Amino acid sequence: MNVQQRDHQTAINWIEGEIANLIQDLGKPNASAAATSSITLAYMLRAINDKEHKHYRARIDQIYANFNASFKQEAAA
Repeated sequence: MNVQQRDHQTAINWIEGEIANLIQDLGKPNASAAATSSITLAYMLRAINDKEHKHYRARIDQIYANFNASFKQEAAA
């Protein structure tokens, strides 16, 4: 594995870990801050590409959409 591949794998592992933490912290203030920051930094350092950047940003948006939908369903019940 070359340096670029290792950096990419490290970035992916870091992002995945922060997304897991986000899921545990949903509903708390700034729950997505670390995940968003890790995605942005990995992208700025070119450890992830445009497609991956968009994928992870969309993933965070989907996590919040699912959370908000379930929260609204619970409030309506």
